[in-house]
Amino acid sequence: MTQYPDYMVPTGDFIAEWMDDEGINAAELARRLGVSRKHVSVLLRGKAPLSHGMALGLERVTGVPARIWNLHEVGYREAIARRKVDEDLANQYDRAKEFPLKYLRDNGFIAAGARDRVGTVRDLLKFLGVSSFDAFRATWREGAVAYRRSALGRHDSPSLAAWLRAAELDVIDQDLPPYDRNRLEEVLEDLRALTVEEPAAGFRRARDLLRHCGVRLALIPAVPGLGVHGATRWFGGHPLIQLSGLWKSDDQLWFTLFHEIGHVLLHDMTGLYLSDDEDEMEQEANEFASHLLVPPEWEDRLPNGRNISAVQRLADEIGVAPSVVLGQAQRRTGDYAWGNALKRKVTLEWREDSQPS
Repeated sequence: MTQYPDYMVPTGDFIAEWMDDEGINAAELARRLGVSRKHVSVLLRGKAPLSHGMALGLERVTGVPARIWNLHEVGYREAIARRKVDEDLANQYDRAKEFPLKYLRDNGFIAAGARDRVGTVRDLLKFLGVSSFDAFRATWREGAVAYRRSALGRHDSPSLAAWLRAAELDVIDQDLPPYDRNRLEEVLEDLRALTVEEPAAGFRRARDLLRHCGVRLALIPAVPGLGVHGATRWFGGHPLIQLSGLWKSDDQLWFTLFHEIGHVLLHDMTGLYLSDDEDEMEQEANEFASHLLVPPEWEDRLPNGRNISAVQRLADEIGVAPSVVLGQAQRRTGDYAWGNALKRKVTLEWREDSQPS
């Protein structure tokens, strides 16, 4: 990150240095420039800006090119503006604290340390792509992107906005073909078969398959306390599926992926679909994922009790990971306290070019 000096040098200091070298005073300089002594006085103290005309006059008097004097002036005025901005940023720190700052630091979105309030606010605003928190609220509340308006209406909107924004930055440079609904439907069985693979390899291949369908997949670590497993919306002309890996288990991550694919295929993509909502569309997406992973004709084979052998046999017959069958059995019975050794841990890294491990 670019570092800026914490001091300011008025152009007048450079003029005064030349005057000392030449052994002349302010009155003599005023006469040579053809201006008043007062004008030279305020110029030397940095109280008046250096005009282009005055820079040309200094060029004739001092022999130093006008562009050098102009560069000194630009640097000084920029430093004044930067100091004023830094004061404004420091005053916005309380609003910055509404966002998950530790999470953003831990995942590399904010470089400034916890004690650097100005740097923290500056990095956060840059991450959000706005110049101020008022601009952030205006962009998310009144902007043209519909899903942002719905996200801002939640009590945890700063954490949710940070998580959603991380996915946008993760996929923004991806070059994808146009979204192809038919192709997405055709690869569903291929995606389902990936559940048996080692999770990192499976999700790498899932991401590639979805890309060829024009669907973006972002694996963004969960924000502590947010409680969202996945989200789906339209971004940059493509469906964007975002997973958090909240419970860090392969069965949950696969279920959430197919749940979000359900939103892509079943619902209007002008909105934002969050896995922690409890509306009719979320129930429809749940049913889509459940029926795809364990087809309805096999559901009566799901064990009603703690029967790991039955889980493994059914998984082998329908071609999915045992953890996936276990997860469906647990959801059906509400008993989550058994068989969890079948589940494989998945840890997400935020960068698009990284992979789950």
